[in-house]
Amino acid sequence: KIAAAWVISPILSGILAMLLFRFYSWVISRIKSVSTIEALYKALAILGGSYMAFNFGTNEVANASGPLVGAGFMEPKVAGIFGAIALSMGALTFSYAVMHTVGKKITALGPISAFAAQFGSAIAVSLANLMGLPVSSSQSIVGGVVGVGILAGEGVERSVIRDIIFGWVATPLTAIMISLAIFKAFALAGLV
Repeated sequence: KIAAAWVISPILSGILAMLLFRFYSWVISRIKSVSTIEALYKALAILGGSYMAFNFGTNEVANASGPLVGAGFMEPKVAGIFGAIALSMGALTFSYAVMHTVGKKITALGPISAFAAQFGSAIAVSLANLMGLPVSSSQSIVGGVVGVGILAGEGVERSVIRDIIFGWVATPLTAIMISLAIFKAFALAGLV
């Protein structure tokens, strides 16, 4: 189920983002006032970013702190606070390269396409959360960005997507190997 959700969530995000892009493009085309359009762009940007950030809390923080709860080191609320603080520190330190890749390297984004990618992705992650499935919000947002890039006719940088997909496969496999090696080292030292 989890592996299927990893594949389905970026695809679903792309589809939802495309639908939202079509709908909001239609809505914007009906508005005559530039100031109203600008206000709507700002409101949508805040709404989309906030919803996606909320999902990072419900999903990524839960993914990261779940083992702490499972091992009995922390209660869920304490683990959530710990995870939220660590998430904030990560966002303020090492997140800029990923922001640049998702925001600029995959495809050109405008206000509506950025909102549609964020909101479509957030809906897909929320659905996975409701089913109790841990998915990657990052994979979902990439799916949303690719979806709107294709629909908006901006095209998608295939080499960037290829590198991202390689990372999606290599990261869990590498984590498995490192975890096994650490566990074996602890076992050899008699700590397990």
